[in-house]
Amino acid sequence: MKGLWCLGTTVVLLVASAALAGATSIEKILEYRSLSDVRVSPDGRWGVFVATFSDTEENTMNSDLWVVDLESGRSYQLTRGPKRDSEPKWSPDGKKIAFLSNRSGKTNIWLIHPDGGEAWPATEFEKLSVSDFEWLPDGSGFLFTAPDLPTPEEEKRKKEKRDVILVDQEFDYGRLYRFRLSEAEPEKLTEEDTHVNSFDVSPDGRWVAYGVQPTPKVPDFFRSDLRLLDLETGESRDLVKLSGLDMGPKFSPDGEWLAFISSTPEDAWIGNTYLHVVRPDGTGLRNVSRAFDERFGGFGGAMEWSADGQWVYFTGGQGAPVRLFRIRVDTGQYQPVSAHDQKRTVHAFDVEAQGRFALLALSDPETPAEIYRLGLETNELEQLTSVNEAFAGTAPQTELMRYRSNDGLDLEGLVVKPRDFQEGKRYPLLVVIHGGPAGVFTWSFTPRRGAYPIHAFTEQGYLVFMPNPRGSGGYGERFRRANVQDWGYGDYRDILQGVDLLIRRGLADRERMGVMGWSYGGYMTSWIVSQTDRFQAASMGAGLSNLVSMYGTTDIPEFPEAYFGGPPWEDMERYLRHSAIYYVSRAKTPTLIQHGQADRRVPLSQGEEFYRALKAVGVEVEMVIYPRQPHGVREPRLQQDVLERNLNWFNHWLLGIEPPAEDETSDTGEESNPQLQGTGGVE
Repeated sequence: MKGLWCLGTTVVLLVASAALAGATSIEKILEYRSLSDVRVSPDGRWGVFVATFSDTEENTMNSDLWVVDLESGRSYQLTRGPKRDSEPKWSPDGKKIAFLSNRSGKTNIWLIHPDGGEAWPATEFEKLSVSDFEWLPDGSGFLFTAPDLPTPEEEKRKKEKRDVILVDQEFDYGRLYRFRLSEAEPEKLTEEDTHVNSFDVSPDGRWVAYGVQPTPKVPDFFRSDLRLLDLETGESRDLVKLSGLDMGPKFSPDGEWLAFISSTPEDAWIGNTYLHVVRPDGTGLRNVSRAFDERFGGFGGAMEWSADGQWVYFTGGQGAPVRLFRIRVDTGQYQPVSAHDQKRTVHAFDVEAQGRFALLALSDPETPAEIYRLGLETNELEQLTSVNEAFAGTAPQTELMRYRSNDGLDLEGLVVKPRDFQEGKRYPLLVVIHGGPAGVFTWSFTPRRGAYPIHAFTEQGYLVFMPNPRGSGGYGERFRRANVQDWGYGDYRDILQGVDLLIRRGLADRERMGVMGWSYGGYMTSWIVSQTDRFQAASMGAGLSNLVSMYGTTDIPEFPEAYFGGPPWEDMERYLRHSAIYYVSRAKTPTLIQHGQADRRVPLSQGEEFYRALKAVGVEVEMVIYPRQPHGVREPRLQQDVLERNLNWFNHWLLGIEPPAEDETSDTGEESNPQLQGTGGVE
């Protein structure tokens, strides 16, 4: 097989049979457009948003700008091409849209008119690559962040072919810059050895509030503080230095207050984040959202002030739905903005400057994501786009199943039913487990969940169960902490209890069941196959199999410390007791292992350890390594391989459907082919 590294005697083929209903569905799934970055023009006349899909032909994630004329209701694609156009920002006069694009190589700021025409570069940096930006309030230019350029010493080492990596000594710090359209070069505004992770400019253009952390390392995100920079004098001073996370500043319309996200060190990895406010002079600091029992807008999620400065709008999980809320800054009282999103997910939003309406990217399990206008006074909801019209009416039926754990927790899970579903008939069951563990399956249109083609599975005739066991987000901090020092035990029982309920309801066939998951879902998959032989097949994606070695190799060792109360050497037995590899001799389930070669979050060695252990104890196992890929598979051709390979795996073990002969497979390009690490077991 071209481009594959094969060890062993059995090979899983790259592409599912064209005769299978799911194969066509997978190709279509990759064309689905996710919607983000919704922005309303200052005069309320236009809306702009970003639509992203997997372009397998160019092997890139393609994102383009789309525009809605809010007077006529007409929407159209504004930018095209196989590159990434993102983060649109309206000019203060509303006549232009600035956006980030890598169409010229480095990521620069580009400009375009909302009624069409060619885009042109606002910046043409050959070395700097812009990470984030904002317009200066007078429209004369931008503030932006970009990774610092290599030091002379680093450049010298590269020229001498000594491009070594000094661990925890050299970092690509994010710096804050100012660039005026009338000038040729940007002005660097920050120099100290701190990494800028967020910023906002005051309405009068005098101040910049920005978040800094000691280094760009992920754990240092939770050690960030706020500073305030005077753009006239260039002087910077500390604004907020609470212990823990302080980031994402946002000025109120009158410039009198700053809203920002904060949490304590104890809350860092598991607990809630909160909305705080402070005056630019450092007074008036207080927690506004203490009553909202969830992570406020996620980590640095979107929030918008109301025009009168009395409210802050934000999105928040409320079980499986994700809703638009607003919170009163002076009292902390919060409320959902509308009843329209009670059984939907708000993916992105923006509020019109005068507070008359909001633009929302909305979906539900049976309705693909589109842009809607919500009247904030009338509560009327109007669909404005048909970006995903090809997916309308194609979704399977989805049920939100509620049940109670044996120890009294209220649980939920999505049950996605197969095409032509009939009550009283049992179907082969596939269980998909989310990552996190504080991830959550939301009440949204999900043709695929990462590596798993949900709609293709149901088209093939599977019943799909997507549980939100203890530890999931969206159900409050107590629920999220319910699996602290309990990985693989309580959540394992929650998942199997949902499976048993589906069997008792006469929906699932206990003799044909598969389980899969990525990241923490991969951990749970490895745990399940080491605890029970109830499943006939499993697929483990970027999973943690040995928590001791995971601690020593991951880029976030503080994460397992938060869940297990300290490093492994303080309680080695605890780490081993929750590691699937410790129980691998019990495993019997045929298992597919998929892992990115460049994964630093859950290093490749985690998958390799479990592969070798399963092989050693005689379990049917195959491992696929995806070159160049980090914790999630990014390249569309490899995404397609992941999806098709999972479909083939479960079809083989649960339905007895074999993949096509080798000469019937398509070549997705030698450079994009994964490495197949062979098989172990009886064949």
